[in-house]
Amino acid sequence: MQAQRLDPNGKFGTFQELLENNPNADQLHYLTSTAAVGYIRQLKDIVPDIANAYGKLCLPFKNFKFEIIDSHILDKTQHKVAIYFYTEPVIWIETVYNQLLISYENTVENVSAGKEIETDLIPLVPYLSISHFLTTGF
Repeated sequence: MQAQRLDPNGKFGTFQELLENNPNADQLHYLTSTAAVGYIRQLKDIVPDIANAYGKLCLPFKNFKFEIIDSHILDKTQHKVAIYFYTEPVIWIETVYNQLLISYENTVENVSAGKEIETDLIPLVPYLSISHFLTTGF
C-alpha cells in the first residue's frame, strides 16, 4: 500500500487510523486502485460472479470504483477491498422468484410498445444491488 507516503513515520497501523488522522488518506482508494486495473481488464468488461440462467457471465460494466474497506500495514490478512461495477442502464422488466428479468436494450419505447426484445434472467445474489432507479410508467 502507498500509506508510507502519507505516514512516513509509521505512526498509524491501520487504514482507518490513517483516515482519521490525515485528510489526504482518502486518496489511497485511487492510488491503490491502479494496482487492480490489470486484473479488472482481464474481466473483459463483464461483471464477475453474475451469471444468467444458463450459467453464462452476462452483465457488462462500463465503469468501476475501488474502495479500501480495511487494511493493516503489517498484517496482509486484514486487507479488505471492495470493487463496485457500474453497468449502463438496463431495463428491469419483472422479478421472477429470486431473479431479475432484464433487457440490455436501452430504449424504453421498444418495451412499452410491446415489441419483442432480448432479455436475460439474472439471480439476486449477495452484493448485487441497484444503484439508480427511474420509473417510466410503462
